[in-house]
Amino acid sequence: MIGRLIKEILSPDIVVRNVVDDSLLIDTRKAGYMTEDVAKRIVSYVKLAESHGSDCVLFACSSVGPAADMAREEVKIPVLKIDEPMAEAAVTRGRRIAVVATVSTTLKPTCELIEKAAKEKGAQVEIKTFFSDKAFDVLSAGDVAEHNRLLIGDIEKAASEYDVVVLAQASMTNILPDLPEDVSRKVLTSPRLGVLRVAEVMKG
Repeated sequence: MIGRLIKEILSPDIVVRNVVDDSLLIDTRKAGYMTEDVAKRIVSYVKLAESHGSDCVLFACSSVGPAADMAREEVKIPVLKIDEPMAEAAVTRGRRIAVVATVSTTLKPTCELIEKAAKEKGAQVEIKTFFSDKAFDVLSAGDVAEHNRLLIGDIEKAASEYDVVVLAQASMTNILPDLPEDVSRKVLTSPRLGVLRVAEVMKG
């Protein structure tokens, strides 16, 4: 998904390198929070990217997003969170914001991003969280249809009660085509907004 957006949005002369360590999310979910070890490993990857000539780094995982703040202190290149622009957009859409997640460890970082964005804009927000605990494992097994079936009820309920619905993980974007139009217009997802932010940074 992010690869497709990169091809669509970024200049074709931009070289993209993917650093993937699936144990980071596994270890974070197992502990129930981002451990010090996970944070150190992530910061080391960002420092490695800088040393290899990268001009910026995009974090694609919300659960370990707080490590981006640590990495920013260690490198000179921009370190971006894929969900930061989504949080900024959410606080301009309405006061009552619902956060829907399929990985529990994304809830706190996502809510904190929204609260930070609201504070910067001088906005008062009310945040409610919805957690679907089985959908991510189903998606990891390759069943997108079942992932969407498990999620759609929470998203529709959130949209009926709140001004904005924030999907806390990039992987949840798969559900957009299955949502009714009156629901989808209230929903914000991170991938496109995150890659658009990369484009802005790279132009600068």
